[in-house]
Amino acid sequence: MKKILTLMAVLSSFAFSQTMFVNDIKADLVDPKTKKVVGEIYEGTPVKVIKKDGDMAVVEIAGEVVNDKENMVALKKEPFVTFYKLNEGKATPKAKFLVNAKKLNSDAMIAWEEIELMYYDTCSSCHAAHKSKEHLMGEWEAYILAMQTFAKINDDEKDRILRFMQAFVKDGIVKE
Repeated sequence: MKKILTLMAVLSSFAFSQTMFVNDIKADLVDPKTKKVVGEIYEGTPVKVIKKDGDMAVVEIAGEVVNDKENMVALKKEPFVTFYKLNEGKATPKAKFLVNAKKLNSDAMIAWEEIELMYYDTCSSCHAAHKSKEHLMGEWEAYILAMQTFAKINDDEKDRILRFMQAFVKDGIVKE
């Protein structure tokens, strides 16, 4: 009987496991053991929800540790599309954290909606806004950096727009 219950519990956890996306500018990453905030995760980041724990969700995040910043994980090492940053210590390519479940959404497009509107409002005030697929992931940083002063955006807004544009390129994390 114990074996059957254990098997059912394991199977139900796999059945619940699903990909969701951070639906807020930033969300706290909480250590599942200590329940302390250990970092932050950024909008649009894909996470695998392992299980719900009250208002929190146990999530698994996978990516690559950034070359010169051992506390950050991104889609690629360069860093392109930063997923999360730890306050202290070294990040690992795959890690589990607690995240507020209300800050997760199953629709990637909804998770990026706010920054998409900001991008088009900001960039189309002077010229036609470019589609992200017009340039490679590595090219967007130079273009956005060059336009930052003209667009009158701060570094946080620049970083958000850059993540959005890099996420939607051909080899990005969002597939339209």
